This record gives sequence, C-alpha cells and structure tokens, in this order.
Amino acid sequence: MDRVYKEALQSEATENVYNYDFVKLFPSASLQYKINDKTNIKTAYSKRVERTTTFKMNSFAEREHSEVFEQGDNTLEPEFIDLVELGITKKLKGGNSLYATTYFRHVENVINRVNTLAYEESGAIIDSVINRVYSNVGKSNAIGLEIGATIKPTANWTNSIGANVYNYAIDGILNFKHRDGVDRSYDIDSKSTIYSFNLNSTYSFWENASVQFTFNYLSDRNTAMGEDSRFYSPNLTFRKKFMDDKLTATLQWQNIDMGLLSTNEQRITTSGDNFYTTTNYKYEVDMVSLNLSYTFNAANNKSKFIDSEFGKKEF
Repeated sequence: MDRVYKEALQSEATENVYNYDFVKLFPSASLQYKINDKTNIKTAYSKRVERTTTFKMNSFAEREHSEVFEQGDNTLEPEFIDLVELGITKKLKGGNSLYATTYFRHVENVINRVNTLAYEESGAIIDSVINRVYSNVGKSNAIGLEIGATIKPTANWTNSIGANVYNYAIDGILNFKHRDGVDRSYDIDSKSTIYSFNLNSTYSFWENASVQFTFNYLSDRNTAMGEDSRFYSPNLTFRKKFMDDKLTATLQWQNIDMGLLSTNEQRITTSGDNFYTTTNYKYEVDMVSLNLSYTFNAANNKSKFIDSEFGKKEF
C-alpha cells in the first residue's frame, strides 16, 4: 500500500501531505477433515486489511447539526485483522443440517466513532457542542460462538436459524488534536457480551409461488466510548412467477412495525469525563413495495462470470 493524502488550507501557502505505506503478507489457510459422509470438521486462519474511506480521514470539522461537529483523522491507519476459526458441520435426514463455529478475532488500529468536547480557538470549552471523531482507538479482541441450523418440517417449508454470541473488548488510547490545536488523550477500555440471531423461513405454495419471512436481531453493543442499543428488523416477501417463469412479481413488506414494535430504531449513546449525549434514531417502517421483472430468453442465457474469493466470508 502506498497512500498519499493531501490537504490544502486557504490560510497556508503550501498543502499538507500525509504519507503512509507498507508491505505486508496477508496469508490464509484452511483445513477440512471428513469424519464421515455427514460430518466435517473445519479450521481456518486468515489475515486481512480493512482500509478506511476518505470521508473518515477528512480532518476539517464540519457542523453536522447544532450540537455536533464531525471530523475525521488525516493520519488514520487501516485495520489489520487476524481471524482463527474452528467449526463442525453435520447433515441430518430430510435436508436438515447443523453447524457450530468458534472463533477468535484480533483487530489492530480499530476505527471507531468517538465524541470529545468542542473547544473554541481560545481554548474555552463549548459546553453545548461536541466533536464527533473517527479515529484509531487501539486494538480489539472478540471471542465467540456461532451456531445455526437448517430445518425442513415439510418438503415445501425451509427454515434457517442462526445465532452468534461473543465477548468484545476494546483497549487503547485516543489521541486527538482539538480545534484549539491542543493534543489531548483519552483512555479507551470497553468490554461487553454481544449476541445476535436471525431467522429465515420460506414456504413454497407451488412451484412458482413462495412466501418468505426474515427477522434479524442485534443486541446492545459497546463502542469505544459508549453503547449502541439493540436493533431489529422483520420483513415479509411474497413472490409469484407468471408466463413460463419469465414474469416475476415480488411484493415486499419491509421493517414491519404497525405501531406495536420498535423496528428499525436504535439509540446511540456516548459519554466522557465532562459530557454525556444520547440520540434515538428512527428510520422508515412499514414500507410496502411491488416489483415486476421480466426476463427475455432466460433459457439462452449462458453467461458465466468469474467467481472471486475477495470479500467472501470464511467457511
């Protein structure tokens, strides 16, 4: 990697240039052992890099709204991720199956959204405004267990259920230069147990019609300086094909709420030695959409695309 980041200030005759480069190996290895025709044991290791976006490197503070300045870090380093996994899969009768995976993930240079107090150029605290900062906050470790199953009560009804629980810890120091030009440091020490689960249930009425229900849930989870609340979203989809399967009609009911739930809603809270802020974000719910698509010459479509492993999840 060879990164050159430039910033030009109207008040300065020359632009500021920030260079960052490295040469690293990112190996991956996987091993699978077949116990019998229905049971496999797998283990894997991989090292990856997660590069940041320019948006999070923009060090010019902007007024997001009346209470928040948003600012990036022009020296932001990418995240380096080490992941070790050990899992087992087992096939059962009738198309049913089970899997379980334990894992350990270590991340260097964790990028996180944190808040600090806003200062005037004179050094005085602006007690009604905070800085929202994207910065490297240290390292994180996650150790957890992921389990799941495919259950088919009947030939027309398929259910996929998955759950993930892990302990997540962030440890480091946030070094930040405030708008008054003074460098300040904040200790980061955050630990929490996080869990999530998802459900996908599909029922086929006949060969060309099906209904699908999905539900995804994510528990409260810790950040470097606060907590993001639970978040969940139920969805329902009905699909029907016509005209020899060339015309497909899809009716979707997304983010089901009906005024009874707290779907697509999340509270984000951060706090420090001298401040506390919390905001409840509510997004659109009960969105109903109808999509029609028509496929020409479907039987003659023999296009083949290169299948890349880039970005795919490990087994």
